[in-house]
Amino acid sequence: MSKKHFISAVFFVVIIACFSFIGDNTSVLKSDGGPPYNTNAPLEKTCSGIEGANACHSGGIPDNSGPGTPSILFSGGTTYVPGVTYTVTPTITHPNRNRFGFQIVSLTDNNNLFSGTINLLDTAKTRQQQPTWGPGQDRIFVMHRLAGSYPTTPNLGQWSYQWTAPATNVGNISFYACFNAANNDNTNDPGDETYYAKITLTPSAVGIASIDKDALVFSVYPNPASSLITLQSVTKLGTVIIYNSLGEIVFQKPSSNFKEEIDISGLPSGNYVVYAQNTLQKLVKE
Repeated sequence: MSKKHFISAVFFVVIIACFSFIGDNTSVLKSDGGPPYNTNAPLEKTCSGIEGANACHSGGIPDNSGPGTPSILFSGGTTYVPGVTYTVTPTITHPNRNRFGFQIVSLTDNNNLFSGTINLLDTAKTRQQQPTWGPGQDRIFVMHRLAGSYPTTPNLGQWSYQWTAPATNVGNISFYACFNAANNDNTNDPGDETYYAKITLTPSAVGIASIDKDALVFSVYPNPASSLITLQSVTKLGTVIIYNSLGEIVFQKPSSNFKEEIDISGLPSGNYVVYAQNTLQKLVKE
C-alpha cells in the first residue's frame, strides 16, 4: 500500500509541473505580454520564429515580410524637450488580422541605457516589465495584456502610454517596438506575423527646470494671459511651438519675424511651455 501511494504521489506532482510549464509559456507569456528583450533593440531579438528554440511566433517567417504596417506615434513629432511628458502610441495595421500584441522600450543612443519615465494610461490593456536577468536589467518594457490583444477597431492594434523625457539633454533617444499580428488559432504557425519599428527623437531645447530668466532671448507677454500673447525677440523668432502639460504640441508656426501675436483663447486654462530661439518660457493660460 505504501509503495502504490508513493507512485501515485510522484505521478500527481509530474502532472502539475507539466501544466504549470504549459500555462506559463503559452497563456501568460504570449497572451499577457511576453518575456523582455524582444523589441529588436541593441542586444535584443524579435518575437518571430527565426530565432530558433526561443522563438515565440511566426513559425519561421522573416520579420516585416507580411502586409502589416508597424509604427510608433509620438506626440512630440521627432523631438523631445527634457522634462516634458509625451504620449507614445505603438500601432500596427493589418488587412486581415484581429489579434495583436506589442513590446516597446526607449534607449539613449550613446549608451543603449533605458531613458525616460513611464506612466501607463490603461493598466487593463498594458503593463510594464523590468527584467532581473540578461544584458539590460535597467530597461523597462511596455507591452500588451490579454485584454489589450483584442482590438476595438478591426485590423488595428493600438496602445498608448505616457513617457516623460529625462530632466536633462541626453542626446538622441530611440524607441524600439516589436508587434505580433496573430491569426488567433493558439498555435505557433506561419499565420502569426512579426513586425518591428523604430523612431529616433532629437532634443529640441533645455528642460523647464533649467530655464534661466536672465538668459532669455525672447519675451512672452502678458503672462498669465487669457486670449492674445505677444512673443518678441531681438532676433528672428524662428519656429514657435507651444506645448501643453502633457508635452503635446498645441501650436506650431515657423516665423521670420521679431514679433508675433498668437491667439490662445481656444486653449484650456493651465500651464504651457513656449519654445522659440532654442529657449523655453513658461506660460499660464487663465
